[in-house]
Amino acid sequence: MSELSNNYFVSVAEIAAKLDQATRIAQQLSLTASNARAVALRAGERAAGFRPLTDFIDRLAEITIKSSRKINKLAANLSQTSADKVRADSAIAHFKVVFVKAKDSEFISSLDEVHQRSLTRQAKLDFSYRRQIDRLSDELEMLSSELRNAVILATLSRVEASQAGTQYQDALINVADNVEGAASKIKEHIHYSQQMVSTLEEY
Repeated sequence: MSELSNNYFVSVAEIAAKLDQATRIAQQLSLTASNARAVALRAGERAAGFRPLTDFIDRLAEITIKSSRKINKLAANLSQTSADKVRADSAIAHFKVVFVKAKDSEFISSLDEVHQRSLTRQAKLDFSYRRQIDRLSDELEMLSSELRNAVILATLSRVEASQAGTQYQDALINVADNVEGAASKIKEHIHYSQQMVSTLEEY
């Protein structure tokens, strides 16, 4: 049980670390949107089509930050549930040992009530554990799906940048590259977190 518990907490810690990195990248993405807005403003009408894209960049950063914080909170709750579940599983294991070793004891039946309560608690914790893992998995998938839009966003940004004239084109294309690069890094962190969640489903 101790090894299982340790494996679990390592997985949760790694998820938290990856999402913290994703949040920091998203914050940089928000700064990229601000810079893009400033460049588009200087470019005037030539970059008019680029301005709405900066709002989408901001939205992508905001969604990533909010989702990462929500996922971290889910992971923290899951951590507590897991700790309770490990203790409940350990208690049931001890009951099994006692029932085997003391099966002929005169008073062995006196343990039936507390054993049943322990089984009920174990079942509830197991249900809660599975449900929380499902929620964590769903949130990660939703965020991953949102990040797929970043590729489209980057492509649109490059198209609009090409209309802005040579003076601003390089700066706006750089924005598109930053968006795509940031989204790619965040997706890597999300994918790793999803792999960690899959290991939790085995516990």
